[in-house]
Amino acid sequence: MHTQQQVRDLLRPADPAHGVVVPPAPLSAHDVIVRAETSASPTPVPPHPRTSRRALLVGAAVAAGAVASAGMVPALRHATAPTRSTPPQPVDGTVLQPVTYEIATDAEPAGPHLRALARRATDAPSDRAAGRYAYHEVKSWGGMIQESPEGYVASFVEERRSWATPDGRRWSDTTVLDLEFPDAASRDYWTKQLSAPAAGRSTPPAGGPVEEPQDPDGARLPTDRAALARLLRTDQPAGDVAKAVYDLYVRHLVPRRTRADILTTLAGKPGFVWRGRVVDRAGRWGLAVTADLTPPANRPQNPQRAQMLLVFDPSTGELLAHEYLELAPQHRVLHYGLLLQASRTDTLG
Repeated sequence: MHTQQQVRDLLRPADPAHGVVVPPAPLSAHDVIVRAETSASPTPVPPHPRTSRRALLVGAAVAAGAVASAGMVPALRHATAPTRSTPPQPVDGTVLQPVTYEIATDAEPAGPHLRALARRATDAPSDRAAGRYAYHEVKSWGGMIQESPEGYVASFVEERRSWATPDGRRWSDTTVLDLEFPDAASRDYWTKQLSAPAAGRSTPPAGGPVEEPQDPDGARLPTDRAALARLLRTDQPAGDVAKAVYDLYVRHLVPRRTRADILTTLAGKPGFVWRGRVVDRAGRWGLAVTADLTPPANRPQNPQRAQMLLVFDPSTGELLAHEYLELAPQHRVLHYGLLLQASRTDTLG
């Protein structure tokens, strides 16, 4: 299985393009490359071509077994980068650094700390909010990817807003933000290939949020622990469970009691390691746990070792952030998600 499909399986409901009707691209990345190779006056690769949802990628939830084998999306893996006749221009973009753990060793189980957080969790703003729609704002990276044949990766940050009603109807829009890279080598490579600064910013569609296809299985959050455990896929390895937690939080407003049940469920699941206090990519202090993954060795494009990171609010127990990291052969971020807001509103859009 190619890594593109693996990442699609890895990230399902939280996909920034999940259920969103994206207009067809006026010119795909592949078409641009073909034009560059065949034209006497090469056309530079656009910094961020619009792509159909099928060519894109990342959403949310980890298929059992797919999490362990997920890697980067080879959107341009079989394409040849266009040659350039002019000197390269600098590419703006951040080289991502993994979150620094307070506790770097793998010696301390997360269970006692998660149970303590469950016991002391306080109300979150969403517990006291009122309004017709459950509102979420999520920022993520690693969703829409350009990858060279050599494996150098570039991806844009996306900010997704969604509005949901209790009967399961959901609307969303997505804003494309800045270009970021998993490592300096990727940034250097794309600096040589792109002919203009990589300003990928776009705004949501003028028509407002687009209604997504209704998901009959995901309208309501379970209220009993047995159903919650099934939703979190606790029969799977801890890495799959970590991804399921993220998927749940990006689609539901999670009340205080359920947050405590989630933390207690994770505490009883072997494989979670305590990482102590961390600062997420939004600058927020949180409490972190990780679960290691060992992707299949028979797929050379995959990481040899990988890890899921969850960051929780130290007061409310809410999930703040999720990251998927490659540990070997490189140490780099493959995907991150930041839950920036969860509340209620009477306004759509």
